[in-house]
Amino acid sequence: LGPLGYHGDPPQSPTWLSEFQGVVLSVVFTAACLIGSLFVRPRILFVTLASFGFFWALPMRNSTAFHNFETIYYIGLPLVFFTIALLLARKVTNRDGVVAAVSVVALLLFAASSFQMSRVGYSAETAQTARDAEQDLLTIRDLTAGDLVTVLPIGGDHKSLSGVAFHAVDYYLNTSLIRYRDLSSVEGGFVVMRERIDTDALLTPQNQHFFLYDRAGLEAMYRTAASGEPLASEEFDVYLIDGTMYYLKEPCYGSDFTSRLFLHVFPQDIDDLPDDRRKYKFDNLDFIIGDHRLLFDGKCLDIVAIPQYDIAGIRTGRLDGGNAAWSAAHVVQAPKLISAYQSIVSTEPVARSEFDVYLDGGNLYYVKEPCGEEDTRASFFLHVFPEDTDDLPSDRRQHGFDNLDFGFDVRGVLFDGKCLAGVGLPKYGIARIVTGQFGGDGRIWEVEFAPEAGR
Repeated sequence: LGPLGYHGDPPQSPTWLSEFQGVVLSVVFTAACLIGSLFVRPRILFVTLASFGFFWALPMRNSTAFHNFETIYYIGLPLVFFTIALLLARKVTNRDGVVAAVSVVALLLFAASSFQMSRVGYSAETAQTARDAEQDLLTIRDLTAGDLVTVLPIGGDHKSLSGVAFHAVDYYLNTSLIRYRDLSSVEGGFVVMRERIDTDALLTPQNQHFFLYDRAGLEAMYRTAASGEPLASEEFDVYLIDGTMYYLKEPCYGSDFTSRLFLHVFPQDIDDLPDDRRKYKFDNLDFIIGDHRLLFDGKCLDIVAIPQYDIAGIRTGRLDGGNAAWSAAHVVQAPKLISAYQSIVSTEPVARSEFDVYLDGGNLYYVKEPCGEEDTRASFFLHVFPEDTDDLPSDRRQHGFDNLDFGFDVRGVLFDGKCLAGVGLPKYGIARIVTGQFGGDGRIWEVEFAPEAGR
């Protein structure tokens, strides 16, 4: 056991003094104040002022341990320290000028400190966001005064005002009876969420951060969603309605609330993805059921808004130990692809192989006829070589090409014995494209062409 309780060699940085300097300074200042109180009058006043913070902290330790602002009760320590220091300086020097000079220096330091503190705070953007969120809550307060409000953890931190005030909802909605998390079997009332869902149940469409819903309207939304045709029927019935994913289950048990579902959204245009998601080629909206659920008398409704860009396909399912316990895919572009089929094949392909490859504007299409499911199981590779490698994302420049590999399940459609898949190409200048399919034994087929050949 090394110095200060470290096992083995003690760390070189930070040193023990820098790591515990707050504790050390507190002990030194407290001792100095108590010792200095012996040399000034009235002694009992200075001792009381220096020590009353401790007499608050000790009996209220379960409060002071979590509330940093309660350190204000230690304000007596610096007051006593500097008062005693000035009194002793005057006594030792016996000159009022010394005290006056020190007082001027203290005033200047205070002014400089106040100026520096005035520069500390939230950015203008964060402050504006907080003001907008505050207005949202005031609007909700006016509409719900005296009624039951259920606040659900959907769309972010449900209690916090944009990360600025943790108990903002408690404060602004104090005229209502507030419940958190579950709708349970309580009838009537309102629902507050951080996520906007464009439905008739939305009562505050002008809000930006906190949204108020009519509870009965949300139940009607459940019935409307359940009346449609699901994208998948596994552990949950999955629906896509007006840019929102709905996960329905009946009956719904407590064990379902800890399930982790994955939701991967594949854009038609790779450039629509945030920079940190481009290398994965999809947006990751994974979530825990318990964080998104609405519970209606044993029925679960989970709501997830998806990005507003042009979506090619969606893949979702449940994760179990890092693997998919079940999964389902849906091609959002399927109707559009089918309607465009005749126009696509009316032109000459830029390459022919197992699939004919067509280039139409900024999109690449893969066509095969006749075609069956066995032709679509293997993944497609799509390597795009730019004219200027500086156009590539930083993580791809060392490779010299963009990797836009994809699965047919999220970008293709099988209909009338035909297969058709579409992929949006990057908007930079393209020198050549290499594409095909690959499996466990390597590439199944491959073609290479220059985009100009298809224009």
